[in-house]
Amino acid sequence: MAQHYKCAMCKEEFVAGDVQVDHIHPVVDPRVGFISWDVYIDRMFCELPELQVLCKPCHKIKTDKEKTERKKSEN
Repeated sequence: MAQHYKCAMCKEEFVAGDVQVDHIHPVVDPRVGFISWDVYIDRMFCELPELQVLCKPCHKIKTDKEKTERKKSEN
């Protein structure tokens, strides 16, 4: 029997191969950009409460939104 994980966005359940672990707060804030390696490392290697399980479609939506925010901030 496969273990199922609940997506934090859509609340549906998925098998392990259909989910991804996501940083709740982006490692690089799309509105601010890269600050320093120290900040990057602190955000990358965060504690478990700073992570969430997302299904692949929801993770893509979140990532695309962050990319759009980043592009707006670059202009």
